[in-house]
Formats: sequence, structure tokens, C-alpha cells
Amino acid sequence: MAGALDVLPGALAKRKADQPAVQKVAAALRGVFEESYMPRQYDDEYKVMRERAIANWLPLIVDVVAENLFVEGFRRPSEGDNLPVWEAWTANKLSMHQSAVHRGALAFGQSYVTVIPGDPFPVVKSAPATSWTVCYESADSEWPLWGLRRVRKVLMSDDGEGTQFELWDETACTVVNVPGDGSNLDDIDAVEIVSTEAHGFGVPPIVRFMNRLPIEEGAAPQGEVAPLIPIQLRLNETTLGLIMAQHYSAFRQRWATGINIPRDPKSGEPVEPFKAAVNRLWMTDSKDATFGEFNQTDLNGFLASLEAGVKSMAAIAQVPPHFLLGGLVNISADALLAAQQGLKSKTGERQTLFGESWAQVFRLIAAAMGDIATAEDTMASVVWRDNESRSLPATVDGLGKASQMLGIPGEGLWSRIPGVTAADVAYWRKLKDDAAVSGAMADFFMGGAGSAPGLPPAAGPVV
Repeated sequence: MAGALDVLPGALAKRKADQPAVQKVAAALRGVFEESYMPRQYDDEYKVMRERAIANWLPLIVDVVAENLFVEGFRRPSEGDNLPVWEAWTANKLSMHQSAVHRGALAFGQSYVTVIPGDPFPVVKSAPATSWTVCYESADSEWPLWGLRRVRKVLMSDDGEGTQFELWDETACTVVNVPGDGSNLDDIDAVEIVSTEAHGFGVPPIVRFMNRLPIEEGAAPQGEVAPLIPIQLRLNETTLGLIMAQHYSAFRQRWATGINIPRDPKSGEPVEPFKAAVNRLWMTDSKDATFGEFNQTDLNGFLASLEAGVKSMAAIAQVPPHFLLGGLVNISADALLAAQQGLKSKTGERQTLFGESWAQVFRLIAAAMGDIATAEDTMASVVWRDNESRSLPATVDGLGKASQMLGIPGEGLWSRIPGVTAADVAYWRKLKDDAAVSGAMADFFMGGAGSAPGLPPAAGPVV
């Protein structure tokens, strides 16, 4: 208990130091950015334009990668079925919650999953990446020294506002209430301990998912959003210029000279002599009148600048430009494959990084379930769903040739078919086994050789 409270001030101080960078990314994902430039004096009309000029591309960058990351199983190389710990995955509905884990790591650079013993299965939880502050001894450490998670705002015993945190260490998870938001903890005695729950792992049961491994000493893993915020700000500026040009100067303005401007007899104010419309013609009986028009502003420059900005963002993020811009028409299969190669390589790298973290989660689950063999098994690995865009007829034809020419069993190629899940493969295997049993039974009762499944061999003729 005392050990947890000893760590708490330093953990809160680290959280305070880390939060500005985290909150900047969180705000960008919500579409909250630095305000675009405006003159010192401007009216509400300009303000509305500035608000409408924000077209946020950053969440789409995260979604494009996250939509290709779905775990389908946890198996040993020599086995086709998932290990028993997969039941805990299903019980915790991680097929759904894994998307939040992946998106958090992609957006913020890292996200976290915790495992605690439970009945009948261990409890596996994820929380928003913005709520975690975790300390590691070194960049390659498998387990953290401690982890701090913000839970919610609470009312303290003295009726003051406070914040509840979970402090995880190698022995337990301690829930504490801290005055205020925890950014200025001057008195450790003001902290209220709510509960302490031992987990029994011997290490903090927190698993980190990293978007990229840091390449500098002491650097935090970098997400996909932070490097793209400057480009997003430029896109906002360009969009604002486009909206203003459309509003004020995209239409041709006409002028006239040498005419008398009538005035309102009551107010004495000048009255516009002409009304512009597609079915109206300006006419005057003044022989000195001259008419003309101003050209509208050309918007092509703004549109080209927007497209260039989006393409720059796509290149840095390794996302095919047509995912953001559209306009992909009559492209060949080879050209489409080349356009998506960068995203495919990036997705493969993230599957490797996240796969190691999920394997660490599964080993924690196995330890909590008492499955020591799986907890110490370093060969079992995560199986990812194949979401690659491929032609179904061409894929099936290629798989058929691989089976015939290379002798690969057909069942081993079922999972290679686009869109097929592990549940589909298990169902097909069951159908094949049922068909084999039915066929053997039919052969037996129709006088075929051999015996029915499950029965002793048929007796031969008595000599």
C-alpha cells in the first residue's frame, strides 16, 4: 500500500508532462485545430466560414489501416484449431474491442490492455489511450514498472471535486481518489484509497501496443496523427480561402456608368436600378450609359492546392490517394495492386507489432487460467484475417493450381480465400467430415466393402 502511494506523486507528475502532446492529438481527431488566420476586425460571417472550412482527414488515415487489422485466432504452427485461451477472447468480446486497441495505438502511438483473474475467464480490458500513463525501465522492456489510468471525476469525502485513478504495480491494482485533476498533488495525505485488488502475476499485467518502435533513446512511440497535423492545418487554410472566394468573388459582378440613380422618395436613399437574373435584361434610355462586368475568381488554384495537400498526406501516411480523393476509374488489377502496395506493407508491419502484443495478452490469460504450457509457449502466434483486395475467381484458380501442382492439401488453402473467417473454415471442415461419414454409411448399407464408421470390420464368410 505504502509502495503504491510512494509512486503516485511521480506518476501524476509524468502524466501532467505527457498530457499536452496526447491532448493535441485527441483534439485533432475531434476536428479541433488552431484557428485559421483572420483580419483583426471581422464579423460573424467570417467566423462561420472558418468553422465550415475544417474538413478533417486525420480520422480517415487511422481508419484505413485499422480496418485491415482483425485477429482471427491464436494457434501453434502445427495445429489448425485455436488454443483453449481463445475462449477468454470470445468471452471478453475482444473481437469487437480489438478495434479500439488498434485505433488507439495508430492514433496516439501506443495503447494498453490489462488482464486480471476472473471466473470463469480472466477479465481483459482496454481503455482510451488518453487515460493511460505508463512507465518502463527501457524501451525494450516487456513489462512496465507501473501504470496509472484515469477513471473518472468523483466527489471527495470533504465534498470537494476529485479524480479517481487506478495505480497498477507488480502486486496489485490500487484505486485512489485524488483532489482536483491530480496535476498538483501537494499533500499525499489528502489521497483517499478506495480499494486494493491483488492480481498475483508478479508483474504489472499491462500490455503495450506500439504503432512504431522508437528509434531514439527516450523517445515515445509515434502515432499516425501527430506528423500530419501541419498538413491538415494547411488544408484548413486553403479550404477557408476557397470558401471566401466562392462567397465573395466566384460570381461575375456587373457595373454601369452614365446613368441616373433613382432615389426613394420617402428615405432619400439611392435605389438599385437593375436586378440581376437569368431572365432579366439591363436596359436604359441614357445614350451615355456604359455597361461592363468583372471576371469571377478562378477557383482552380484552390482546388489544385487542396488536392496536392491531400496527396502529400496520403504519401506520408502510406495510404493510397484514391482512398482519400476517389476518382479511381477503369484501373487494371496490376495498377490497383501497385497503388495499394504501400498500405499492404504498412499493414503487415502493424500486424507484426500488434501480434506480439496480443500474444503477450494471451500468455497472461493462460497464466490466469492455470495453463502453464500456453503461458510459457513462445511458438504460438496470432492469426490475422486476410482483408487484402483480390479477385475471387483469380484467387480460387491460383489456389487450385497450388493444390494440384504443389500437393498442398485443399483444406490448408481455405483460409486464403478473400473474406473467409476462421468460423467459416471450421464450419466447412465440419461439413466435410459429416459428408465423409454419410458417404461411408451409404457405402456400407448399399453393400460396399468395409464397415460402417464406429463398427467393427464386417465378418468374412464362414469356411
